[in-house]
Amino acid sequence: MGELRIGLTMGGAGDLRGQLALAAEAERRGFDLITAGDSSSDVFTMLGALAHGTARIGLVANIAGWTRTPATTAHAATTISNLSGGRFTLGLGPTPKAWVEGWHGMAFDPVVPRMREYVTAVRACLAATPDAPTAVDGRYYPTHGYTNWGVDAPPVPVALGVTLPRMTELAGEVCDGAMLNSIVPFETIGSAVRDRLDQGRARAGRTGEPFDVGILRFVGVHDDRATAYDLCRAQIAFYFPIPYFTTVLQGLGFEAELAAGTAAAATGDRAAAVAAVSDRLVDALGIAGTPGEARERLQAYAGLVDWVALAGTLDLPHDQANAHLGRILDTFGTGR
Repeated sequence: MGELRIGLTMGGAGDLRGQLALAAEAERRGFDLITAGDSSSDVFTMLGALAHGTARIGLVANIAGWTRTPATTAHAATTISNLSGGRFTLGLGPTPKAWVEGWHGMAFDPVVPRMREYVTAVRACLAATPDAPTAVDGRYYPTHGYTNWGVDAPPVPVALGVTLPRMTELAGEVCDGAMLNSIVPFETIGSAVRDRLDQGRARAGRTGEPFDVGILRFVGVHDDRATAYDLCRAQIAFYFPIPYFTTVLQGLGFEAELAAGTAAAATGDRAAAVAAVSDRLVDALGIAGTPGEARERLQAYAGLVDWVALAGTLDLPHDQANAHLGRILDTFGTGR
């Protein structure tokens, strides 16, 4: 691994044009990459705008959900690669089961075989040309005759958003990189997560090939340390209603936090859910403290991952989120 690269995650509600100005400022401050996903904005629309409004900074889809067809995803990805001059990485992943089934009326299970086939089909569509169209058979995502419209674009690296062990192995096996979910605990990155990635790469005979690993991290930065931790608490509490949050943290000593937070989320008591996030849980899933403490904490990721994308707005009130983003830029920007 080289020097740790630092990114900023776009997100939050409100006027999305402000996100474009924020990305330009992050580029000016020396950040290495910007990530955007299918959340408050459509990932490809946002990244297309970011490609036009920036010149150097890397652009990462984190993540583009798999409810689009492989051809639709590849078409969007090559468009952004063209617009950005090859600065784009396509991050794929399954969004929560309730979204896939409830919002889109699509099947979710079996999730790993579906994701394997989806990545295979997307990569085939990315590589397709008018002289060599797709010819992919499959149970879930067959694609035949797609030519990529002859779009002239640099190659698009494909990464997989991962949380649980089997999907982590799949990333190592079929992708160019992995993007670790923001709820992957720090203490597992250099052990369990790396072991799973290595197993997948070995299975595919890809040991030794370049492989890029990034992670999203909740951030809380403030001159007052307690306030900084509270900023992280508010973001982490978002995950209590999501079933796999408990799965990820099982066996790591967070039983009390999970019990209190899950119960609070079930009754809609947001204040109690936020209060259930202990300082130890913040340290496991976030980077929090005074500016100096936060910078030191970030450097703990060097050697474990290639990049860290900082998320500082999830579930925060709009004005508070904007003020926090300003502190994040001041704290982690280099100005180079």
